[in-house]
Amino acid sequence: MAESSSASSPLRPVTVDGGDDDLALMNSQVLTREEVIRRRFRRVKQLGQCYRAHYWALMEELKSKYRDYYWTYGKSPFNYHNQNGVVLGGGDDIVRCRFSGCKTRAMALTNYCHLHILSDSKQKLYQGCRTVAKNLASGPSFCNKPVLISVVPPACPNHHSSGEKCLARALRRAGSGNTFPTKCKPLKFNVIASEFVHQIQKNRMLPLKETTPKVETE
Repeated sequence: MAESSSASSPLRPVTVDGGDDDLALMNSQVLTREEVIRRRFRRVKQLGQCYRAHYWALMEELKSKYRDYYWTYGKSPFNYHNQNGVVLGGGDDIVRCRFSGCKTRAMALTNYCHLHILSDSKQKLYQGCRTVAKNLASGPSFCNKPVLISVVPPACPNHHSSGEKCLARALRRAGSGNTFPTKCKPLKFNVIASEFVHQIQKNRMLPLKETTPKVETE
């Protein structure tokens, strides 16, 4: 099997290397240890070559499918936006986001774009960012931007970078420098706990400062 063959090409019979030697020894009742090792090594070597050829054929097919997907749902030059943000071109088979007022192309296998994917009640891949964006009188208001459900903690890229900055400030206060902890030097639990307590106290003090009347001095 050649490495350049496609995974979708018709299957061809594989000729076993050293088949003539195996045919000569087919009627033998006893084989020496050297003959057995040589035959197994020859077949394992050929099997490894078949696996490598199949792997690279699958990689070529994956690149082809990714290129088609990116062309259809990504940056196709036949789909561009006008001044109002409306997508032009691409034919009538393009699915638009069903969110009211949104003209963006929908994601693959769904009827909503990435920004409004949480409007799909059947989707199981995304969740809202749970970072508190604003504290209101009725309760905390979350960011709720879509992030993958596998992301822990559930934070969008902007708030994730903000969390890293808070961690860097905690490290500086603890005298650990500006670098993040590594496997060689893990971060101690008391440093993380003290930073959490500091953030909680800071968030509790903000509403008190807003409601406390200012003392006017003459």
